[in-house]
Amino acid sequence: MAKQKVDRLKMNPPLGRMPVLQILPPHELEVDGSYQRSIEAADSQALIKRIAQHWNWDLCQPLVVSRRRGEQGEADRFFVIDGQHRLEASRLRGDIGQLPCVVVEYAGAADEAASFVHLNQQRRPLSKLQLFRAAVSSGDAQACAIVEALADAGLEMATHTNWNYWKPGMVSNAGGIERAWEKSGEKVTRTALRALGLAFQGQVMRFAGTIFPGIVAVCTDEMPGGHPFGEGRFETFLTMLTRRTQVAWRDDVARIKGEYPDLRYGDAAASAIRAAWGRAAGAEVPRRAPVAVVAGNGAKPDAPARPLDPLAPYTGTRWCDQCDMQVSFAELSGCKSRWCTLKKLA
Repeated sequence: MAKQKVDRLKMNPPLGRMPVLQILPPHELEVDGSYQRSIEAADSQALIKRIAQHWNWDLCQPLVVSRRRGEQGEADRFFVIDGQHRLEASRLRGDIGQLPCVVVEYAGAADEAASFVHLNQQRRPLSKLQLFRAAVSSGDAQACAIVEALADAGLEMATHTNWNYWKPGMVSNAGGIERAWEKSGEKVTRTALRALGLAFQGQVMRFAGTIFPGIVAVCTDEMPGGHPFGEGRFETFLTMLTRRTQVAWRDDVARIKGEYPDLRYGDAAASAIRAAWGRAAGAEVPRRAPVAVVAGNGAKPDAPARPLDPLAPYTGTRWCDQCDMQVSFAELSGCKSRWCTLKKLA
């Protein structure tokens, strides 16, 4: 049996000098303001206070420090390249006498600055999914409750965002679920997850993150104070969701988002699914205050200003170029003109 050919990875020669591990007191460490970021901003100050308040040696990675050799009997100086917030937090506490450091020697400040840039370019922020999974592992109460709610709905949190390798029922919209849990409450979020799981049971949840905010919006409307859905209405809601594919719901949300670019995707999803639910339930769609008032917005230049309403693609009136006027969707649904471009939205 012939051996499978494996391409060998070509290795470049290592660069720089091997660093040394050293324990240094905070008062010996300096910061070069010519390339380091300022820590005067409110978010930096908040981060420093948070690190200081909850100092944890398990989370304190070694600082990256440059040694600048002193001349003519002067002492060496140590400049922090990476770890400025940890340094300031240790100084703020006053009881941290030593910090672990990886000490490197550079040819000059320019090489230090280049290393600072490389370190920050290579650092990838953790995604919401990664943070959520870490919170579960650490025993965070809310994260563990969400995992339980997912399981009750026949869902589970994916381990990655590549939907091509998901099993049916896997979702990755950790951030959206957490927002719903905090804003709409546990009962509403559990009901929304149940609706999502039942409506698209056995499917790969590729567009769950796009659809879910709309499901939450309807559940919030139907469950004031966390009360259950009205009798039979949850089943009707499920029927409405299952009659269309995930792709079709995604397209509805994208259509609204495309027409109103300043609208957030979550609000566009809420508009799409609220409007569809209003039609399916035979009730008036819950109206929301207009986002803005603009002239034009698809209307003719001399048309009066009209509200930028996220529900406009489905309810209310729209400007019809064929009729040269605002038309209601009741009128639109009975339009016989083959030139009408709005009927598909009715």
